[in-house]
Amino acid sequence: MIDELSQFLSTKGLLPHGYCLSWSPPLVMAYVVSETLIFLAYFSMPAALSYFARRRKDFPYQWVLWMFATFIMACGMTHLLGAVLLWQPWYGLDVIFKSATALISIGAAVSLWYVLPDALRLPSPSQLRRVNEQLQAEIIERRRVEEQLRQAKSEIELSLHKERILRAAIVEFSDDAIIGGSADGIITDWNRAAEAMFGYTSKEVLGQSLLSLMAPTQRNQEQMLVEAVGRGQSVRQHELQCLHKNGNLFDVAMTISPIFDKEKKVVASSTIARDITERKHYELEILRLNADLERRVEERTEELTLANQELDSFAYAVSHDLRAPIRALNGFSWALIEDYADELQDQAKEYLQQIGVATRRMNDLIDGLLSLSRNTRGELSRDRVDISSLAVRVLAELSDSNPGRHVDVRVEQGLNASCDKRMIESVISNLLENAWKYTAKQKAASIRVFAQDREGVRYFCVADNGVGFNMANAERLFQPFQRLHHQNEFPGIGIGLATVKRIINRHGGVIEVDSQPSKGAEFCFSLPEIAVEGNKSS
Repeated sequence: MIDELSQFLSTKGLLPHGYCLSWSPPLVMAYVVSETLIFLAYFSMPAALSYFARRRKDFPYQWVLWMFATFIMACGMTHLLGAVLLWQPWYGLDVIFKSATALISIGAAVSLWYVLPDALRLPSPSQLRRVNEQLQAEIIERRRVEEQLRQAKSEIELSLHKERILRAAIVEFSDDAIIGGSADGIITDWNRAAEAMFGYTSKEVLGQSLLSLMAPTQRNQEQMLVEAVGRGQSVRQHELQCLHKNGNLFDVAMTISPIFDKEKKVVASSTIARDITERKHYELEILRLNADLERRVEERTEELTLANQELDSFAYAVSHDLRAPIRALNGFSWALIEDYADELQDQAKEYLQQIGVATRRMNDLIDGLLSLSRNTRGELSRDRVDISSLAVRVLAELSDSNPGRHVDVRVEQGLNASCDKRMIESVISNLLENAWKYTAKQKAASIRVFAQDREGVRYFCVADNGVGFNMANAERLFQPFQRLHHQNEFPGIGIGLATVKRIINRHGGVIEVDSQPSKGAEFCFSLPEIAVEGNKSS
C-alpha cells in the first residue's frame, strides 16, 4: 500500500508545468500571481466565516458555515499547488487535493440544498429592519404605558391615602360613637365621640368587651346580639341602656354590623352608637302629654255631651213651649178677623194680619234654629250619595211648586260623593232654593249644577244668573240671621247658608262663593273623599 502511494506520488518522468508554458516569463508571472491571489482570497474567506461563527453562536446553521470554510480552504490549496506545479511536478499530490476538494464540494452542495428551504424562510434584512422598527416602537409604547401606569398607580395611591385620611377624619369627628371590634366583640377602635359618650379614653377601653359598656342587667340579653353579629347578622337601631364611666345609665340606639373578608368570613365588627337619652325623655313627655290630652278630651267630651243634652232640652222647650203661644197668637188673630170682621176697622184688620205674618215668621225661625241645631250635632254617617239625582229631584219639586216659571236647568250627571245623605240633602235644597228664589225676577233664568277640579280637589257647584251681591258682604252670608236683601224683595230668615256652611265644615270640606251684582252667584263646596265601608251607594 505504501509502495503504491509512493509510486502514485512519484515525480519520476514528469515535467513541471512550467515546461508547458515554455518558461515564458510573462505567462509564468501571470500564472503565479493569479494562483497566489486566488489562494489568499480563498484562505481569507474561511477566516471570515470562522469569525462570524464564533461571534454569532445563535446562527442555526453553524455546521454549514464550517463546511463551506473547509471547502473554500481546499479550493485555495488546489490553487496554491497550481502555482507550485510550475516548478515541481507534484501531480499526484495535486490529484489528492483536487479529489478531496471534490468530495468536500459535493458535501457543501448537498448541505446547501438541504438548508435552502429553511434559509428561504428566514426573514430578509428589510423584514428584519421592519420587525426591529416595530419592536422599537413597541418598546417605546410599552415604556410610555409603563410610565402612565406608574403615574396612575401613584395617583391611585395618593387618592387612596386621601380617602383613608378622609374616612379616618369622618370616623374620628363623627357626632356618633363609632367603635371597631373583633368578631367576638372585643373593642379595637374608639373615636372621640365614643370617649365623650362613655367617658373612657381609648387606652382605657381597647381590649375590653363591648358588653362592658352596657347596663349590667342587660348584658346577658345583649350577649346574644354580639354572638349573632359573629355569625354574620346585623343589628339595626337596637335600643338599650349603657353604662357611663361615672356609673350613670343612659339610653343608646346601637347598630352593629359584621365585617367580612374575601371568603365571607366575619373578621371584625363595626358599632355605631347614638345617645337617645334626650329623645327618650321627650317620648316619655309626649306619652304623658298624650295621656293628659286624652283625659282632657274625655272630660271635654263629657262636657259637650252634657251641653248637647241641655241643648236638646232647650230645643225641645223652644219647639214645644214657644210654639204654643205662637199658635195661640196666630189662632186668636184669625179668629178676631173671622168672627168680628164686620165690627173691625180696616186698619185693625191689617194689624191682625200683620200679627199672623209675624207669628208664621217666628214659626219659621224656630224651624230654622232646630234645623241648624240638628245639622251641627249627631253622628255623621257617610254613604255614597248621588248628588246629581238629589239636585234633579229638588229642582223638580221647585218647578212643581211654581208651574208658571220657566227656568233653564242644567245638571251634570254622574256627580257623587262620600257624605251624610240627610245633611247633603239639606245643603243641595238650601242652595237650589236660594238660586230659584234669587232668579225669580230674571226673564231668562238659568241654574246650573256641575263639578270642577281645583289642584286635585273636587268641588260641587250651584250657579245662577240671579240678582247676585257685592263680594264685600260675602262673609255675612254664612252667619245666622244675616241677609243681604230686604224681606219684601226676597223673603227668608237667614238660616239656610249658615246651615250649609256648618254641614260642609262637619264633612271636613270648604265652601266658597263668587258673585257680582245683577250677574248671579256661584256657590262651590268640597267633600273630601273617605273610604266608605261596603262601598255603599245611594
